[in-house]
This record gives sequence, C-alpha cells and structure tokens, in this order.
Amino acid sequence: MNCSRITSAAVGLALLGGLATTQVATAAGAFAYESGAEMTVGLTSGIVYDKNTGKVLGDGIGGTFGNHGPEADTATVTVTAVKNVKFTAKPKVDKGTVKSWNAEKVVIEAELAANGDELEKMDLPASLSGKKQTLRAEIKGIKTDPDTSNNTVTQTYSVDATKPKPTDKPTDKPTDDPTDKPTGKPSGKPTSKPSEKPTDKPSSKPSATPGDDSSPANTPAPAGGSDKGGGTGGDGSLAQTGGGSHTPQLIGGAGALVVLGGAALVLAKRRKSGQN
Repeated sequence: MNCSRITSAAVGLALLGGLATTQVATAAGAFAYESGAEMTVGLTSGIVYDKNTGKVLGDGIGGTFGNHGPEADTATVTVTAVKNVKFTAKPKVDKGTVKSWNAEKVVIEAELAANGDELEKMDLPASLSGKKQTLRAEIKGIKTDPDTSNNTVTQTYSVDATKPKPTDKPTDKPTDDPTDKPTGKPSGKPTSKPSEKPTDKPSSKPSATPGDDSSPANTPAPAGGSDKGGGTGGDGSLAQTGGGSHTPQLIGGAGALVVLGGAALVLAKRRKSGQN
C-alpha cells in the first residue's frame, strides 16, 4: 500500500515536470523563432512648438522604425495625421526613401537588415492646432511577422496650440476725412486794377476873387517851377513843375490879378484926389 502511494506520487511529479517543461518551451518559442521579420515602429511622446504659430520646433515630430527579426525585409512606414496635425515639409529619414507626403500622410520605404540593433530615425516637420493632436504610425513588411503588436502605434498629444485671439478691435482706421485738400480756388490773381495812373487835374483851383485876405493880391504866382529839390507850395504839397498842361491857365489868372490890382490902385488914388 505504501509502495502504491509512492509510485502514484512519482508518476504525478513526472507529469507535472513534463507539463512545466512544455510551458517553458512554449513561452520561449514566442520570442525566439528561426525565420521572418520582426518589425517595430514608434513616435515620440513629447513635442516642442511655438505657441504663436503652432510650428513644431527643431526638425519636427520624431519617430523610429526597425527590424529585429532574423531575416532582412523591405518595410513600408505610413504616418497619418489623424487630428489637428499638418505636415509642412518633406520628412527626413536616416535610412530609406520618402515615397510621398502631403499635409495628411507620409509614406517611407526602407530596406531593413536582419537583427537590427539600432532603430532608424524619422523627423516629420509639422504644425499643430487645437488642444489635442493625434498621429498614427504603421509599419508593414513583405515577410511574415510573428508579433504584430508593435507594428502600429497611435500617439495622442495634449498640446494647447490654440492661437490667442485679440481682445480689442483695432482702431487704426481714420474717423474723419483728411483736411489737407484745398477748400477753394487759388487766389493768386489780382482782384483789382492798379490805381497808380497819374491824375492830370489839379487838386485845388486858384482863387481869382480880389480882396480875399487869405491870398496876397499884389504878388504874382511864379511862372515856372524850381529845379531845386525840397520846395513845397503854400498848401504843404509839392510845387508844380513847369511845362505842365495847366501852365497857361495859371499865367492868365495871375495876369488878371495884376490888372485888377492896378485898377484898384487907380481908383484909390482918384478917390483920394477928389477928397482933397
């Protein structure tokens, strides 16, 4: 009876030991295989950007891709701008060729060697908007990949890239019309005719009435003007020069005064002699 129990226990241990060995072998087989390619792709988790413009600084959004499988393979990497991301320039890659790119999608093709120890780098120039941004990267090879869990990655960034809105409206527009325009026609033309023409008529006429106390009766008026400067007439004005158009009239008036004066003297003498 005791021997039976010992035998049963031995058989149980043997079975458990065999099962454990099988489990270890199965787990190891998931990571170690003899053929195919093991593709992987990744995107950076941090972004440095300009808040005023939304432009990603440096070379752009970073990413990696590679092949850790035992066989070389041709890989195609596709990066899609899912939300609030726009690619702004041709991407840069360490290895491979950019087959196509636009604002929404980038496609890279590369020949990846087997057992790659270092991942290849890609830089994606881009601009951000909104408060959350999403990118998706995918890698595919021609050969079988036993582990496809790392062939696709979706990265979400919580970057507030909303542009600041102006709080006040600009007041640079002029409120009034410019006042530099002329309001009337130029007034450079003369408004009146010149009044500098000489007047031939004398400003005062000689008095011919005898007995006027204001002018001497026995003194004849001069017949001609004086060549000396600075002479003035009795009324304070400049003396008339000879040769004027009114000279004969003045001479006639003076002669009449002389005749009247002589006649007055004759009458005076007669009266005096008659009284004697």
